[in-house]
Amino acid sequence: MKKALFIAFAIFSLFFSQESQAQRYVPSIPKKNSTVTKAGPVYGTQYDWLSVRYANYDDVYGLDRGQLRVLRNSIYARHGRKFQDKNLRAYFNSQRWYTPLYNEIPASRLNKYEKANIEFLKRLEQ
Repeated sequence: MKKALFIAFAIFSLFFSQESQAQRYVPSIPKKNSTVTKAGPVYGTQYDWLSVRYANYDDVYGLDRGQLRVLRNSIYARHGRKFQDKNLRAYFNSQRWYTPLYNEIPASRLNKYEKANIEFLKRLEQ
């Protein structure tokens, strides 16, 4: 009986530890209806954490280059950047919180976490 319980627990743990890696970086955050303002980025998205703390390897473990690219560009998207790349544009246009306002986001509009996370994710994309 103990052996069967152990095997069942091991299978259960294995199944849930191998959840989609894409889901790994999307924390459960309640959605808010907010808009981009000149004061700062949109909050109430699954990417808010990139503006309030430094990303680490555990946050991005198992993500492919495309997912890392979306994470990096989500920082700009939350500030209202318009994307020239059709894939990024299509993805962010599908997000209800995204409002494209600016061709570029100056570094002065980004906080220290966002700047560091952009560089960290850019290095991992290569």
